[in-house]
Amino acid sequence: MTNSNRFLMIAAVAFAHTAHAGSPVITQKALKPAVEKYLQDRGNFCLGKFDWPIVVSATDRQAGTNDAIQMPVLESLGLVASSVVAGDPAARQFDLTAEGKKYYIVKKTVVLGPGDKPVDHPGDFCAAKLELDRIVSWRQPEVVGARPRTEVKYTYKVARAADWTHNLEVRKVFPLISRIMDEEGKLQLTQPFEWSNDTWVAVTPGG
Repeated sequence: MTNSNRFLMIAAVAFAHTAHAGSPVITQKALKPAVEKYLQDRGNFCLGKFDWPIVVSATDRQAGTNDAIQMPVLESLGLVASSVVAGDPAARQFDLTAEGKKYYIVKKTVVLGPGDKPVDHPGDFCAAKLELDRIVSWRQPEVVGARPRTEVKYTYKVARAADWTHNLEVRKVFPLISRIMDEEGKLQLTQPFEWSNDTWVAVTPGG
């Protein structure tokens, strides 16, 4: 082998090694810490009660909106307290009590609004904390934008939950609580991840 051929072979091996080092590692071992970190940071199961106080009007009660049905149940448990709205005696304003504030997590919460546009909220009223049970499956990476992206399916464990999540009236007006609690270890959740700086990072609304 000539010196020039030997040089080309060494350069090719070095290039291949560099490309391999930056390629996404799609194994359970590589994905597990990413899912664990995602749940540690964002694994609160919350009820979508972002902004307080919450006002329930006579029209809301007549229509049977979620707030009209759910707020009285939370009030019966001492989590919220109602008062008359000035200028509208038919409306009720619900505020978190000292007990209810224990379950309001003040942390920037971003959800997708109309047109899939990110909407910022100051926090949310949360019922439980989830942690990883096991990774079920994942998709082969596809480049989205400039980075490889995958989608991971996993099951969860309820690490801790508020006592009131066991209340039958709460479960009646918040049916998703029953599903999350009762299908622990069985219900499969899905979360996208992208490959960034040689690791998998959760893709969430608003970055």
